[in-house]
Amino acid sequence: MTTPMVKDINSTFGAMLIGSFITMVIYGITTLQTYFYYLSFPKDIYWMKLLVALIWFLDTLHVIFMCHSIHFYLITGFGNPAALASGTWSLYTSIAINVLMAFVVQSFFTQRIHELCPKSKRWWVSSLIGFLVLAHVCFGMETVAYFFIKREFSRLREVSISSVLPFGVLAILSDILIAMALCLLLDSNRSDFEDTNHLINKLIVFAINRCILTSAVAVIEMIIFLILPNSFYPFAIDFIIGKLYANSLLATLNSRVTLPRVGSTEQLDSTSFNVASVVHNRGTESLALGTRGSEDRQGLGGVLDKESRHNTTISTAHTSVSRRTYPNTNV
Repeated sequence: MTTPMVKDINSTFGAMLIGSFITMVIYGITTLQTYFYYLSFPKDIYWMKLLVALIWFLDTLHVIFMCHSIHFYLITGFGNPAALASGTWSLYTSIAINVLMAFVVQSFFTQRIHELCPKSKRWWVSSLIGFLVLAHVCFGMETVAYFFIKREFSRLREVSISSVLPFGVLAILSDILIAMALCLLLDSNRSDFEDTNHLINKLIVFAINRCILTSAVAVIEMIIFLILPNSFYPFAIDFIIGKLYANSLLATLNSRVTLPRVGSTEQLDSTSFNVASVVHNRGTESLALGTRGSEDRQGLGGVLDKESRHNTTISTAHTSVSRRTYPNTNV
């Protein structure tokens, strides 16, 4: 018996198919960014390399499950309306992977914010953001669990208020709060150096753009799910949103190469200066302005650990900060 859910193939499995096409394009960008990261930053600390590998692995796993679900509905279940009326395991599992991927990326930015905050406010700010990120992943997994329980597409609307709505709202709030915290903390660390402030402006614009993109897609997905419960557009959008989170993290790491050299139009190389990191030196924390052979090219300083110290680093006490946003690497 044909269900109302599969009468309009264009707004159901057709929408899902188009979403999978777009997802594959963005997955190609994710893979390219991952390759570019390992090519450009071979001296990054091991946990950062593992984080990038984890993101790419989860993204690849999501693509596998997405392709399996598309094959099930359009090939295996072709001409079988009963098979098209319920969600397959791979479809709902792909949603869970996206929730997990968003959690990993948001946790990374939360940890950066924790390091950037002054000590007096560090735990208040990071705890609030961390609570929203944790609530986001909890409601996301609850939504996936309900999808497995309800199974049939026609019953998914039953959990729209109890799970889907809080899940979408928390995704938007956590992204906005992360962007606001990054912008405010970066802005508070401006100095008398015009080139340094120009670099901070670029980092602020990047944080805002990342928030706008993921939040806008989350808003669209939530609205469509609520007003068009019999369409599969939300599934198509959910295919894409996980890739946006993955690319936001990879673009953040790879932007260390494309940020302009202060006072020059050249690109950064692996020995230029450290961008927005932490200074640990016998309990002293300060903003370091590093150069490569010349004090005329000054940049936002970073961590000088045992493996990557610069002998030409100039520390300025009047612009001291507690932390920076990027990992402990040379760029």
